[in-house]
Amino acid sequence: MSHTLIIGYGNVLREDDAAGYRAAEELQQHYRDDPGVVAIACHQLTPEMALDIAQSEFVVFLDASSADEPGRISQTSIQPQACEVRFTHQLTPAELLSLAEKLYGHAPEAVGLTLAGWSFKLRNKLSRRAEVLLPVLVGQAKDAVENHRRPVSLEPVSSIGS
Repeated sequence: MSHTLIIGYGNVLREDDAAGYRAAEELQQHYRDDPGVVAIACHQLTPEMALDIAQSEFVVFLDASSADEPGRISQTSIQPQACEVRFTHQLTPAELLSLAEKLYGHAPEAVGLTLAGWSFKLRNKLSRRAEVLLPVLVGQAKDAVENHRRPVSLEPVSSIGS
């Protein structure tokens, strides 16, 4: 468990819904020579990803949303959340972390980065505004990876009375 996993997901045929997928494609190129980071671009989160997640130290989930003010990029900490047994391949990041923990005994630290999009029409291209913000989403994902890699430095504690 020494690597970071980036999972960008979304429907590439629904305009801005593809933001996470497209960001992951860019991050695949950026980290292609870095064995400490693996980036996956996929259409949806599936139970089969639980093993890769359990074998990771840190996971960054990249997605798009229509539930917030367009253009807003939010970052949230993700904790495992139990899911109902269902016959589907569509899971939330929290449910996938829970599945990794239940099946393989480990749920890594995880964050989600979500870009609120403008348009989710049938079109295999990001809207112009989402395209402008894609480098910001990619940059925030890189920052999350680097912040996780940085060792925590503890300041020396001074003794009382010295």
